[in-house]
Order: sequence, then structure tokens, then C-alpha cells
Amino acid sequence: MAQGLWPDWDQHSGTALASGRASASGRLALQGLALFLFIPLVLFLYLQQPFGPAVSIALGLAVMFGHGFVAAPWMARHSTKRCLWCGRAGDFDRTFPVVSGASEQRVAACSAGHHISVARFLTLVVRYRAPIAIGIFAPLLVLLVASLALAAGHPLLAQDWNAWQFKTIVALTVVVTSFAYRRVRQVSQPLHSPFPLHNLFLLGIRNTLWVFRLVGAWWLVAGLLQVLRR
Repeated sequence: MAQGLWPDWDQHSGTALASGRASASGRLALQGLALFLFIPLVLFLYLQQPFGPAVSIALGLAVMFGHGFVAAPWMARHSTKRCLWCGRAGDFDRTFPVVSGASEQRVAACSAGHHISVARFLTLVVRYRAPIAIGIFAPLLVLLVASLALAAGHPLLAQDWNAWQFKTIVALTVVVTSFAYRRVRQVSQPLHSPFPLHNLFLLGIRNTLWVFRLVGAWWLVAGLLQVLRR
């Protein structure tokens, strides 16, 4: 009688375990998404400036610099529980170090293929960190300076064209980067991340690259239409 109950017990136990893992995976995915949404919030404040140039820029800077104090510790707690490439949660045997800033972070990949993809992408952004940084931070600096000049009553650039230059240059940079990693054949060791690794971990690098592609394509099309209308 007892022996006949063991298979059912094992089956229910396995089902409960799988359900628990799925619940934990979903919880981490939602937490990562919630933390990632602070990034479009910053972009909204910079580009739409709903509270006026000065207040909106100040709020955006506060969120941008404060975000890391929440997102980085969250990644540190879960870095080996989620695949850095696809964002899938699990108990992974394949872990490896990535140097980010002054610290080394141990991360995970759910398969050899995803480990290789992570290595290719990080190798690319290290090799081309200067043009990538210029393509992101130079238009951001122009956006911030021109917005603050507008708030001070000394406009340097109309707000619509200020937003246009930011969107166009950043979109070109991130869209090209999101595809170019596939051309990398020899990867660097040890792996480094010249940009905050926690921002890529929130959704997983692959999902983040798809956000870059979709939003970048939207910005480029909208920018082209703006030029044609003028």
C-alpha cells in the first residue's frame, strides 16, 4: 500500500518543485522589469520635460544616478540565479566572472551557446567602448546643456531638434551595436563590461538588445519623418 503511494508522492513533489521554480523565475523577471522601467522614465523626463526643463532634468539626473544604488545590489543578490543572456532563472552550473568597474561579478549562463553570446557582446563593447560611449553620452550632454540653457533663458537649440539629435545618434549607436556582436569570433578573457552590468542584467542582454532595436528603429523612422516634414 505504502509502495503504491510513493510514485504519486514523487509526482506531486516534482510538480510542486517545478511550480516553485516557475514562481521564483516569474518573481525575478517582474523585479527586473520594474527596475528596468526606471530607464525609460529617465528618457521621458529628458525628452518630454513634463515639469519644465530645469525640474525635469534635475529629476532625471536624480533617478539616473540613484538607480544604480538599487539595481546593482539586486543584481549582486541574483547574479548566479538568472542567465545573463536570456534572463531565465534557474540553478545553473555554468558561472563565470565579469569585471565591471572596480569589482568582479560572478554571473551565470543557462547554456554554452548563451555563454558564448555574452562573451561576444562584452568583447565587442570593450573593443569599441570609445565610439559607443561617444554615440550615447555626447548627444546626452548636448541634450542636457541645451535644456538647461533653455531653462536659463538662453536657448542654444530648439527643444524638438535637441530631442531629435539625441534620439537619432543614440538610436544609430545602439541599433548597430545590437547586431554587430554577431561578427565577433575571438572573445576576450577575462570578460569586462565597460558600462554598468546591472542595466544589462535587468532583462537579460538578449532582451535588452531587442528593446534597443525596436525603440531605435522607431526613433530613426520618427526622426526621418521629422526631417521630411521640415
